[in-house]
Amino acid sequence: MANKFCLNVNLSSFSLTQWCYWDFNSFCKIGDSSFAASEDGIFELKGDTDAGENIDSFFELILSDFGINNMKRIRSIYVGGEANGALTLSVKDDENNSRAYTLNLTSGNVQSSGKVSVGRNGIGRYWQIRIDNTGGAYFAIDDIEILAIILAQKPR
Repeated sequence: MANKFCLNVNLSSFSLTQWCYWDFNSFCKIGDSSFAASEDGIFELKGDTDAGENIDSFFELILSDFGINNMKRIRSIYVGGEANGALTLSVKDDENNSRAYTLNLTSGNVQSSGKVSVGRNGIGRYWQIRIDNTGGAYFAIDDIEILAIILAQKPR
């Protein structure tokens, strides 16, 4: 399959979604159904798998200093949303030190919240958060709140 990607902009909220590795050249929505077309035909986009394979999904927030230029440690991350399986939440500092944690938002297809306690071994000015699904689990994230400990020292 070609290494292509698709960008979708929600014109109401201006939120952006990106799909990778889809070999489609056009998309449309008719009623509640979504369709994609390629040289191989027109396909309805539905279901929880892609030809029987799990659909891997993730999003990554931009590298940020949260508007504070001091060094900081991340203590906790609170996430609101829903999921039908476990998720992996990763934190990475500006020196590329990364740690992964399990995030559970499963609560019977209703909005819930989860907390990840982050280890004390990371320090940095800039931080990045990533959330991946596990085993093709569906998820929708509404908010992320990061509890950062601001240190007195300025960046190195």
